[in-house]
Amino acid sequence: MTPWIKKYRLTKQEVAEILQDFLDGRGRPLAWDGFTLGMSFEDEYLENIRIRCANLSQEYPPEHPNEYCNEQGRNVICEYIKQLTAAS
Repeated sequence: MTPWIKKYRLTKQEVAEILQDFLDGRGRPLAWDGFTLGMSFEDEYLENIRIRCANLSQEYPPEHPNEYCNEQGRNVICEYIKQLTAAS
């Protein structure tokens, strides 16, 4: 681990809100990029979710322009939201 990389300490509920905002299309501009590409979490569970979400567009390619991933990928995000809110 490199010491100059900031590790974020978000709660499970905060991560669930980021995911829900993304699905609902109400997140801040570039919020999804910030979550998937610009963050790293101390909590390994949250870090694994972040990494998986960062790769959903490749795992579940979008079917239409301006989409991040297809319906299966969105279902993965929904499942993470359920897990995160149940754990809070």
